[in-house]
Amino acid sequence: LALLFLCAEAEGVALCHDAPALQTKVFQYRIWDVNQKSLYLRNDQLVAGHLQGANAALEEKVFWVPNHALEPARLPVILGIQNGTRCLA
Repeated sequence: LALLFLCAEAEGVALCHDAPALQTKVFQYRIWDVNQKSLYLRNDQLVAGHLQGANAALEEKVFWVPNHALEPARLPVILGIQNGTRCLA
């Protein structure tokens, strides 16, 4: 996969409640490479490929959330897939 994360498109912003007084923005993105390959899960692995027609629904959106607990000065983030239920590591 060449130059993944070169292109990203924001799909929307939601709010999640980490603590009663703390609200964090959750950003949702579509990510593809210069060859227009999108991310999707195949056999529980995140891969990139051309998705067309009905297969376009397989595209994984990437959720981005600031991680305020881990060295905030370095601006760490948490990346998730499958509607934020799985974390990228």
